[in-house]
Amino acid sequence: MRPALAVGLAALLAVGFFFRHQIGDGFTLLLGDRHDAVIELSILEHWVSVLAGRSAWDRTDYFFPVPGTLGYNDGYLVFGLLQAGFRAMGADLFLGGELVNMTMRLVGFLGTYALGRRAIGLRWGWALLGAAIFTISNNLYIRGSHAQIFSVGLVPVLALLLHGSVVALLEGRRGALLGWGAGFALGVAACLMTGFYMAWYFAWCGGVMLLAWLAVAGRPARRRLLAAMKAQAWPLAAIGVLAVVAEIPFLSLYLPKAAETGMHPWADVLRHVPSPLDIIHVGEANYLWGWLVRALNGAFRPGFPFWSELMTGMPPLLLLTFAAALLWLWRGGGEAPPGRVALLRALAIAVLVTWALTLQVGGVTGWSLVYRVVPGAKAARVVARYQLFLTLPVVLLAMAVLSAEARRLPRLAVGLLCVLLLAEEANGYAPLFLDRPLEAGRLAAVPPAPAECRAFYVSAARQESRFGEEVANPYNHNTEAMLVAAVRHVPTINGISTFNPPFWPAAIPEDPRYIEQVRAYAAHWQMTGLCALDLQRFTWSGPE
Repeated sequence: MRPALAVGLAALLAVGFFFRHQIGDGFTLLLGDRHDAVIELSILEHWVSVLAGRSAWDRTDYFFPVPGTLGYNDGYLVFGLLQAGFRAMGADLFLGGELVNMTMRLVGFLGTYALGRRAIGLRWGWALLGAAIFTISNNLYIRGSHAQIFSVGLVPVLALLLHGSVVALLEGRRGALLGWGAGFALGVAACLMTGFYMAWYFAWCGGVMLLAWLAVAGRPARRRLLAAMKAQAWPLAAIGVLAVVAEIPFLSLYLPKAAETGMHPWADVLRHVPSPLDIIHVGEANYLWGWLVRALNGAFRPGFPFWSELMTGMPPLLLLTFAAALLWLWRGGGEAPPGRVALLRALAIAVLVTWALTLQVGGVTGWSLVYRVVPGAKAARVVARYQLFLTLPVVLLAMAVLSAEARRLPRLAVGLLCVLLLAEEANGYAPLFLDRPLEAGRLAAVPPAPAECRAFYVSAARQESRFGEEVANPYNHNTEAMLVAAVRHVPTINGISTFNPPFWPAAIPEDPRYIEQVRAYAAHWQMTGLCALDLQRFTWSGPE
């Protein structure tokens, strides 16, 4: 089979396997729930409205009329552009959102394959295996209810662009440097405006990797890099200017909100710092290793919730192969070229150092230093998600040692290992808690708003619980209001996000304090023409 055909077939199989449940039931149940998934969908629809000329790029249809409301959450820029394309092709907003997730997995597969071939020097079969493992990764599968982490699919693309830039720099190819460098600068800006976690993780790990490379590459390599930078000073300056200009929207949107909110307090962050046990926490429903997770949780932390945010670990065989790669690099990297060995060693050091800093033992963690010192760290609340990011370098290093040394092993043993490396990523738990027909039906039942309505608030929230989720909480009415606002193009004062604006009505409609908070919000923001939407009867009243 030709490599190109094999890559295409493997990509379709990997993406199809990851989304097997949705494909099997005709996209009835989708990843996520009526909380985070609906927030994401409302922001995707925001970008559809932006492209249609109905909305300003930085102001969503929720939290009206607060300026810069996009800055209270991830921006989902790339996702929103994809959503606009799927919506133009006739997909409803729920199907479009899942197709966006599928596309991001496909991008991740192709990016990982190309990165393995070009930067790591993998043989095409091993690059294919690495791309498949990354695409069906167990940790992303069981954490897929948080759609912003699908931006991890952009990470191999960024790494590929950066690698191309460095190669062009060292080879003195000015045009190629400008092309790759511009792509990297724009790619980083797009990733930051899409999902902050993965963009920040890329910068954090990349910075540590650069320091590690400077330590292990040797003086000739460092001199060669410095000489190349001097020779290409003007192209590098042009790329730098482009990078600064490209980051202006992100900085102008998020820096004021960071100052306003103070980002995440340390106590909240510490709850989401993983323990050493979470390195292999692949979930109790993992087909191969669920028994091990259940045994460890039962022995060391009984009653630990199986849906915990800390459930982001990697399967044991992959970790053992990664450990073999570390030993292989320690011994010299076999017959690999010295430059590639230095690159892989720097990557391995960055993975080990940054991974170790995320772990806590008895409440003591190196992440407290990162939180205080590294810019942007306070915006990353769920530290355990760093293990989702690390899946890519762990897989690449594991494939590097297999590509170099597997020929020394019996073919049967190598084949069995490959099968097991794929099989251990399979999990029986899928967070499919978004009922597409139900939610689409509720949206369709909302009549057009009265022409006099300038904005609305929810006066009564749904009382039905589809999957046992709590309805008497702030998410219930706020997230549905966000979706109604995005679809009906009538802004709402409601909404809920990572951070919320001043005077946000925090109570629920059943609480007597709620209407007082609504009026206080309207008075503070000098609002008129405020209508009420009853999401039990699907009726409008007002405006007040």
